[in-house]
Amino acid sequence: MTNKLLLPLSALVILATPLTATADYSDHPRSQELVQRLVKEHGFTREEVLDTLEEAEKIPSLVEAEKKSAEKVKTWADYRPIFLNPSRIQNGVKFMQQHATTLAQAETEFGVPREVITAIIGVETLYGGFTGSVRILDALATQGFDHPTRSPFFFEELVAYLVFCKQYGYDPEDPRGSYAGAMGLPQFMPSNYLKLGLDYDRNGVRDLWTVNDAIGSAANYFIHYRGPGRGWRRGEPVAVKVTPEFEVPADMPVNQKDTTTTVGQLTAAGITLSGPGLKNDTPVGLLRLEGDEGTEYWAAFHNFYVIMSYNPRVKYAMAVYQLSQAIREAAGI
Repeated sequence: MTNKLLLPLSALVILATPLTATADYSDHPRSQELVQRLVKEHGFTREEVLDTLEEAEKIPSLVEAEKKSAEKVKTWADYRPIFLNPSRIQNGVKFMQQHATTLAQAETEFGVPREVITAIIGVETLYGGFTGSVRILDALATQGFDHPTRSPFFFEELVAYLVFCKQYGYDPEDPRGSYAGAMGLPQFMPSNYLKLGLDYDRNGVRDLWTVNDAIGSAANYFIHYRGPGRGWRRGEPVAVKVTPEFEVPADMPVNQKDTTTTVGQLTAAGITLSGPGLKNDTPVGLLRLEGDEGTEYWAAFHNFYVIMSYNPRVKYAMAVYQLSQAIREAAGI
């Protein structure tokens, strides 16, 4: 199977630290746990797993890149221009025009607006222009064995990655992606590739380095990742900017990972919302961001938190949403 990966213009996500360090992960204290899992649950041989681990390289800069990702360390004022700029907006319009048929099909089938699917791919990989230059094996071995706080998560993704390679016929040393091990145009982690990736062009292969499969899979993610009844809701709002009439109460939850209050409670706190279908008991969350003109507040609805399931950072989800709206406006939809 051929990997359709594009060469990067620069590896900006990798910090200026030594790129690799010698590491034979077959001798790592947790290597036997990996071996046992893959042999017992997925039909690997012991030799297969150990031979693969011997080829994995330790890259300390990947851990630093994950710990210092832009959505973690930048203010909204600095983060927003990375994704909300004329180039990314216009390229988003072109992407929508070039892939109008597939986007329309996905919107009809899943209910996720075409501009939101486009924005996700635009934020993740510049519409497929840069899908990552790091070997996934190195990324997930380094993060899974050596990350100081998130090792359990990445260890599970390393398991999923090796299963993915076995199922799809990849040499584990070949696929390239992000410093965190994400792959393809929509940057799916291996476990999500296995569970939510679609053969949307129906050519017999689920290949997220191709546009059609990436579009269908991103829409499928929005519907199914959070579980039954918790996915994207067709036609419902995402977020709206609000202006509090007076100081927001200190005990009002802000920037949470799901709705924490209601329209009625926000109204009582001096934040008025109105719109089709909004009732006092409509669930909502309050967001606070530090923008160019100071503090700004947003009311976020269910669909905003569906976007956050892609990356659990408020700034990330807001960038996707605002980019989607900018693309929509520029396209004249």
